[in-house]
Amino acid sequence: MEYNYQGITKNWKLLVEGEKQGLYTCFNLFYDDLYRFGMSLYRNPELVKESIQNLFIELWQIRDKLTHVQNIQQYVFTVYKRIMYKTYQKEIRKDPGNVVHLEDLNEQYVSVHSYEAILIASQEDEHLRKRLERALNKLTPRQKEIVQLRYFECLSFKEISHKTELTERTVYNTLHNAINVLRDALLSILILMILNEL
Repeated sequence: MEYNYQGITKNWKLLVEGEKQGLYTCFNLFYDDLYRFGMSLYRNPELVKESIQNLFIELWQIRDKLTHVQNIQQYVFTVYKRIMYKTYQKEIRKDPGNVVHLEDLNEQYVSVHSYEAILIASQEDEHLRKRLERALNKLTPRQKEIVQLRYFECLSFKEISHKTELTERTVYNTLHNAINVLRDALLSILILMILNEL
């Protein structure tokens, strides 16, 4: 995920102060990754969009309590995960057989949103870099290309679509499939990173 940290901090402050422009800008800054995260869990565009809207409605309603939030990104995704889960629970009452438990989301959250940190760390650590290279060799050339563009060159889905002449949907699906292939290897790398920090 590529974040404009300065822009987020500035507009979060405006949101907290009751400026709607701050709310709108934070919405735009987070939307792509919120949507991608939601779709990686539920594959339900309407549910994901509704959850994003509900997230920012809630942030606006509780803005006076947000002054002391330290890690804005983590806070936003934590609240979003809760809202998305509650929204999903309403949906599964119509289809009780399709259930995802909240504890299962934690691992998926870590695996999806730790990729950038893993890729950065692998460029600084020879051992991690070799493990990542072995994992990447399991991908097809197209999957490898899109992972490279998304995580190493930090291109948006729209930019990747333009560069590869694929639809944005195809880009997303290809990346999602690549992540499924890489998940076990990347999670093992993440564990090594955590252990190295202890």
